[in-house]
Amino acid sequence: MKYTFKIQKGMYLIGGFIALFGFIFILIRSDVVLKFPLFSESNPTSIQSQSVSRADGMLDSYLILNSTNDEQLAERLQERFRSIGKESTLKNIEQLTSLTDEKTVIIATEHLDRLKDRDILLDYVEKGGTVLFATRPSPSDRLMEMYRQIGIIEIGSFVETTGVRLTSPFFEEDAAKSFESERLLNSSLALRIDPEANLLATSSQDLPLLWSKTYGAGRFIVFNGTMLSEFNQQALLFVGLAQGEPVLRPILNAEVTTLQGFPFLASNERLVTKSMTDRDYFRNVFWADVQRLGAKYGLNYVLATTSPSLNPTPATSAYSEDLALYGRETLRSGGEIAVSGSSSEEIRATKTQFDYALPGLTIKSSYLTDGETAQGVFDDHMTEIGTASFPIKTEAVVQLPSTPLDFSDPDWTTWTLFNELVTSGSVSMTLSPQSITSQTEGEALVTAFQSVLDEQRRDVPWLRSMKASDVARNHHFFEGHVYVSQSENVYTYTLDEAAGATYFYLQSSQEIEEVDQCEVERIGPDLYLVKTEALSFSIRLEAK
Repeated sequence: MKYTFKIQKGMYLIGGFIALFGFIFILIRSDVVLKFPLFSESNPTSIQSQSVSRADGMLDSYLILNSTNDEQLAERLQERFRSIGKESTLKNIEQLTSLTDEKTVIIATEHLDRLKDRDILLDYVEKGGTVLFATRPSPSDRLMEMYRQIGIIEIGSFVETTGVRLTSPFFEEDAAKSFESERLLNSSLALRIDPEANLLATSSQDLPLLWSKTYGAGRFIVFNGTMLSEFNQQALLFVGLAQGEPVLRPILNAEVTTLQGFPFLASNERLVTKSMTDRDYFRNVFWADVQRLGAKYGLNYVLATTSPSLNPTPATSAYSEDLALYGRETLRSGGEIAVSGSSSEEIRATKTQFDYALPGLTIKSSYLTDGETAQGVFDDHMTEIGTASFPIKTEAVVQLPSTPLDFSDPDWTTWTLFNELVTSGSVSMTLSPQSITSQTEGEALVTAFQSVLDEQRRDVPWLRSMKASDVARNHHFFEGHVYVSQSENVYTYTLDEAAGATYFYLQSSQEIEEVDQCEVERIGPDLYLVKTEALSFSIRLEAK
């Protein structure tokens, strides 16, 4: 039997498929696709809200003690607590006459000698209270009256210490972290602590920096240093607070990675490497490496760029071509373009460049830029990167910190990122491609960046990579409060506002037995990641 193979219809189908594929490819490579919501807009999340009464619980609150002419640390701690929806009250230690209902007292002054009676603190802790020393006290008669009760057995004079070594992991890992940077400075007291005290951190010189000591039904937590007044060095505050009652606090659960000043007008000279021009190097080598890491670790880059000219023209330029190329590829991979500039003239010139290279692009973020100026040029501007010491919201703008990756001092970089993760559950990293002056430096930058990403994947695999403008989705972190009520070992948390999934750290030495209306993941020895989309949820802890 003979078979006749008719290829005419098949050829038409193949030709049609090739034509359709070609059309789709051209469409993807064009600016039209950038106008689709998939690339230019984030899906808004509706805000839930409810009225909360005292029957629903109370806010976590802290009494912070300062003293005359020694208020900075107390004010900065209060600002930190305010940013995570906690209440705090400032009081002069000289006016302290009693302690009754406070759950946690924080001493934010070195002048312990100004306390009228040591028994105010001792009686409070003995009955179940928690007192945290947020700075080392100066030697005084009052300190000598109670140094044994707070866990010290021998005390000397002031010494300068460097570095931080944790004695146990904070996040899930095999070993405790050590940060040996000389930039981690503290004025400390030379001392030895009670063997029964729980040592939490030391300096690089093995001098105790942080410990807790049980006294009666309560505990003292002592930080033997002075760096907690710096917002980028407050991680040990939360390591210490974890020793007290269970604490739930909102976090961002967000990683933002910014390429500062990129793209820029790269020259056609061969300065970085002799084998190609600088422009070709950044296109074909550096950008290829950055894209590879972005794909491997799921990063959503923010390109923060500035026009090289204050009077750009519609004529094609090398910068415009690079902006179009890098911009399209960044948007298609889930990232965003941000404006950067130190003056309104630079910002307006950059907008003109965007209109030429990426017409129809919506700009929502800026980097190291005055927010009011950016809002005056970009109507949708909502996020500022690098303009705050920690994540905050002012009016309609979210301000995020930015950690420049300083690979000349990797321990400092690692500490700064660790501090962000501990305090706000976020990381905002900045790479500066313009700092590359040789191919060796470029390779070292990419290698060091990958090492940071490897460490984060190992320590905090749950961390979400996001565009800067999407960080504001965690509405509760900036706007809401967490009310807590307790019935035996069941803690019920009620939110007054939330938007979509909201994330929290729960720090507790007690194991979790049961949850309702939330998901919980253990991410450290005494640390849990809590996720909820409800305005009320509960967690049952094991009995003490």
